[in-house]
Amino acid sequence: MISIPLEDRIGLQDLMTAYCYAVDKLDDVDGLVSLFTPDAVLDFSAIGLPVMNGHGEIRTFFDRVFTDMSHHSHYITNFRPIRYDGTSGAMTAYVIGIGRANDGNTVEVNVQYTFDAVKTEAGWVCKHYSMFSMMPLPGSLAEIHGDH
Repeated sequence: MISIPLEDRIGLQDLMTAYCYAVDKLDDVDGLVSLFTPDAVLDFSAIGLPVMNGHGEIRTFFDRVFTDMSHHSHYITNFRPIRYDGTSGAMTAYVIGIGRANDGNTVEVNVQYTFDAVKTEAGWVCKHYSMFSMMPLPGSLAEIHGDH
């Protein structure tokens, strides 16, 4: 494991946790988008969802997610720093995401997140976020979010 000051490790972990809380609220797209740099890239292609570039595309995607879903619950664990240079860093974590769509469809995914972030005066913000599936993906993921 790489060496990282505890304060920055906690800052990166808190950023990832804040993302899960924001996604689970299903009602604050502005709060969610604020966790990312204006030019951030969210690459969900490894789980069959889109690559988003910048705040506008991120907002559009999550506006739709928040409209489609009635419930979300994300459980994040196994944080592991993978890169750190003092002003930027990257961390991975395991996540179980559970959701229920307004139409009653359900989804559960077991994925690994990677957040590549930069340290600002206000704290850590994500510049590149990607994930991959650690278990087979359910068909309901594409049914609920596939046409974004």
